[in-house]
Amino acid sequence: MLDITRPLVDFAYKLSLDEVPSETIERTKMFIADYFAASVAGYQINTAFNTVVLNVVKEEGGAAQSSVLFSDRKFPSSQAAFLNAAFAHGADMDDGNKQSAGHVGTHVMPAVFALAEQKRVSWGDVIVAIVIGYDFFNRIAGAAQPGLYNKGFHSTGIAGSIACAAACAKLLNLDYEGIYNSISMAAVQSSGLIIIDESAQHCKPINPANAARIGVLSALMAEKGLEAPRNPLESTKGWFHAFTDHVNDNVLFDGLGSVFTIDQSYIKQYPSCRHTHGCIDAIKNIRLSLNKFGLTYKDINSILVKIYPNAIRSAGNIKYPHSAGEAKFSIYYAIAKTLLNGNFTLDDLSVTQDENLVVVVEKINLIEDVAMEDRSAGIRGCKVKAVLNNGMSIEETVLVPKGEGDNSLNWNDLENKMLSCANGVLSVEESKNIIQQCRHINVNNKFKPIKIQ
Repeated sequence: MLDITRPLVDFAYKLSLDEVPSETIERTKMFIADYFAASVAGYQINTAFNTVVLNVVKEEGGAAQSSVLFSDRKFPSSQAAFLNAAFAHGADMDDGNKQSAGHVGTHVMPAVFALAEQKRVSWGDVIVAIVIGYDFFNRIAGAAQPGLYNKGFHSTGIAGSIACAAACAKLLNLDYEGIYNSISMAAVQSSGLIIIDESAQHCKPINPANAARIGVLSALMAEKGLEAPRNPLESTKGWFHAFTDHVNDNVLFDGLGSVFTIDQSYIKQYPSCRHTHGCIDAIKNIRLSLNKFGLTYKDINSILVKIYPNAIRSAGNIKYPHSAGEAKFSIYYAIAKTLLNGNFTLDDLSVTQDENLVVVVEKINLIEDVAMEDRSAGIRGCKVKAVLNNGMSIEETVLVPKGEGDNSLNWNDLENKMLSCANGVLSVEESKNIIQQCRHINVNNKFKPIKIQ
């Protein structure tokens, strides 16, 4: 039996702030800022789901322990984590990681923030917990891919519970056994199906929400001495056996403790499934080329999109979305809207299907190309070719979309993202203030929640 749980617990138990590089600390601050931007977007876009979930939680009541975004009321810590995680994933604007094929900040941050509000901890403690949460998620989920996805599971929920449990246990300063029991209890409760990318996409936030709730509860139970099963990850009745047919040891352990996967994660620029982003970047460039020659979409005969198979499986089945949820999972719609408008924004999730959109969609052909994905090299891209009516063509290849790797966003980009996400909810001054609060977090200061009301 491969020893998986103990090395990961050992990493979480031993990691201290002085072992986290300053560059990683600064990057974590950017991801915290992005979490708030994504939350404002999700609060606006996924209103029907948010309303139902919030009403159910309010009816249950409970101790006033932790803050919830967009509310002046406090909730039990596990429920606050649940609600805030739901908001953060509502517009699919939250961060992600190519190796793990899932989202991280949407569950790790609300879980950690909910507990931090109750405890006497510093921002430094919070940042260490977040870094650990990202590593647990990206390493565990990444080691289980692509089998995890192929079996129909959503890594954001399935691995998210363990990541949140590890992060929360670290924040509570639990000992080795406490961290072990916390992640074991979370592994037992792991859940989340990827069927939510086929229909009722508005329900997708339930997976990170449950992950955050499970993480908080698991850590609190471990704090009280609850003993959980041994070998929760590696047992023949454990997590990996349940969710995948192959475990990539290299993803699990290479650089553990010295290479932090939050540095390898990405911040999203568009309010849609990550699989659409390369296509959006490519068609934006093609549109610019058309404009230079005085041409428009009307001068295009066909649009050939070579893209990796998983992208088509997740976002290549809906040509004409009827809701914001479906729009986020449509490569066709994203390309058409971008070609017509020059960008893809939150406004485009207010679905319209005019004659021009139909004309463009019918020109698009998706073609499977395995060469467009190489996880080890950080590649998940596409090659888009616009064939013109005159027989000429314009081609753009995007292997790494904006927001990833060397093409990552900066603080100015994050401020612009917040302004876009918060338009109609927060003033320009309020939006900029949130970004500045995140940017100037002092690791030595006591944690105080950053509130949006």
